[in-house]
Amino acid sequence: MRIFLAILIGKILNLVIKTLSLGGGSAAPGLYALKIEPNLVSMLASQIPQNIIITGTNGKTTTSRFITHFAQTQKIKVLRNSTGSNLERGIASSLLFKATVMGKIKGVDLGIWELDEAAFNNVALKINPQIIVFLNAFRDQLDRYGEVDSVVKKWKETLKDINHKALLILNKDDTNIAKLAKSFSGKANFFAVKGYMIRDEALSKESEVNEKSDFEAANIKLNNLEGITFQLSMNSYQLKVNLPLPGIYHIYDFLASFGVGYNLNLDSQKMIDSLASYNPAFGRVEKLSINGKKVWIFLIKNPAGTTQVLQTLSPNISKNDSVLVALNDNFADGTDVSWIWDSEFELLAKIYGLKIIVSGARAADMALRLKYAGIDPKNISINDVLEKAFKLSLEIESGNLFILPTYTALLTLQRILTKDKHKESYWRDD
Repeated sequence: MRIFLAILIGKILNLVIKTLSLGGGSAAPGLYALKIEPNLVSMLASQIPQNIIITGTNGKTTTSRFITHFAQTQKIKVLRNSTGSNLERGIASSLLFKATVMGKIKGVDLGIWELDEAAFNNVALKINPQIIVFLNAFRDQLDRYGEVDSVVKKWKETLKDINHKALLILNKDDTNIAKLAKSFSGKANFFAVKGYMIRDEALSKESEVNEKSDFEAANIKLNNLEGITFQLSMNSYQLKVNLPLPGIYHIYDFLASFGVGYNLNLDSQKMIDSLASYNPAFGRVEKLSINGKKVWIFLIKNPAGTTQVLQTLSPNISKNDSVLVALNDNFADGTDVSWIWDSEFELLAKIYGLKIIVSGARAADMALRLKYAGIDPKNISINDVLEKAFKLSLEIESGNLFILPTYTALLTLQRILTKDKHKESYWRDD
C-alpha cells in the first residue's frame, strides 16, 4: 500500500509541476515519495537487470550521457536520471515515473545513475550496481562535502560494503581515485590519458611513462572547439576516436563511458562510430545559434573544472568575442564561492579588450575576482539579473558569446532559452 501511495503521489505531483510549468519535476516527486516509502529506490531499482553508478566531482552528466548514447544506439533500453538531479530524490523520481502505480518496472534493460559525491554513500547500496565509475575527486562545495580527503575516506568505507561481484572503473591519472581499488574486494578496470596526471587537482602533462591502463588515450590532437582526435588502446588493439567535444577532461569522460560499454559487451567499433551523432547535455559544451550569433555554454562549479574550461576556451576566444559569467551561491551551487579565487581567470586577461558581463547573486564578487585577474574594469559590466545580462550580451554585435554559469544559473538560463524559444527544455533532451 505504501509503495502504491508513494508512486501515485509522485506521479500526481509531477503532472502538476509540468502542467503549471514549474520545472522538470526531477526532484520534488521523489522527495515526497520517499517520505511515504523510504525503501522506494531499492524496491524499484532491484527490478532492473543491470545498474550502473557514476560519481565524482566533474563529468558525471557527460559520462552518463555517453553511456546512454552507446547503449541506445545498440538497442538497449535505458533508464537514467537524465536531468542531472543526482541525490536520492532524483533517482527516486526517475524510477517512479517509469513504474506502474503497483510498483512494477518493465521495458528497461539498464539503469544509469549519476550520484552526487555525498549521496553515493547513502544510495549506492540501495541500487546494488553491477558497475561503478569513479571519475575524479576535486574540491567542490566545501560547505557540504568538506575537503577531498574526507570525501575519499567515506567512499572507501562504502566500498567495503559493496557487493564484490561489482566492477569498479577508475581514473588512474587521479591518485585519489586509483587507490580506491585497495578498499574494494572485487575487480577494477583503469582508464588514463597517456602523458597526463592529475596533481594537486590540476591536470598537467607528465613526461614519465606510466603503467598501461585497461583503456588508454594517446596521440592526442586538439581541433579547437570542434573536438579531439586520439588513439584508444585496449587489450591488444587500437581504435581511432573522433570525439565531438573539446577539452582533455572530456577524454576522461569518454574513456570511462567506453569502459562501461565494453564491459556490457557492446560492440566497440559501433560505440566509436556512434559519436558522429552524439549531442552534449545542456550546458556541457552546448552550442547554439541565436540571431546569427554562435553561443557556447560551459558549466563551471569548482576550481579544477573551471580552470579546465578556461584552458580549453582561452586559445579560442578573440577580443571581438564576449563572455557572460553567472555566479550564484544557492545550495546546489555551494554557498561558499571562495573557489573562484583558485580558478585561473587570469587566462581571460591575456585576451586584450575582451568584453565580460557578470551576473547572478554574487556578480559583484565575480567582477572583483576578474579585476584582480588583471582584466580592465572598463571591460567588465555588472547586471545581477541573468535575463537582462543575457539579452545585453546578445546585443553585442561582433564575435561569439561564451556563457559560463554555475549550476542554478544554468537552470535559470535554461528557462530563459526555453521561454524565448531558442531551444526545448533540458528535461526533454532524452
